[in-house]
Amino acid sequence: MKRYFTISQAVDYSARSRSSLYKANKLGQLTLTKIDGSTLIERCDLDAYLDAKAEKVAA
Repeated sequence: MKRYFTISQAVDYSARSRSSLYKANKLGQLTLTKIDGSTLIERCDLDAYLDAKAEKVAA
């Protein structure tokens, strides 16, 4: 499994829009990482963001 996602990969993985991921970063909810000029999101950071945003619904 990948450790880092590009923004496009993170969009596919999370089903969130590109702008929502950048907004989450601006609000301090999601950490972006720069490696060799590429903007990446570490999987554990994305998973933590999604878990914090998730609303559990009972059956």
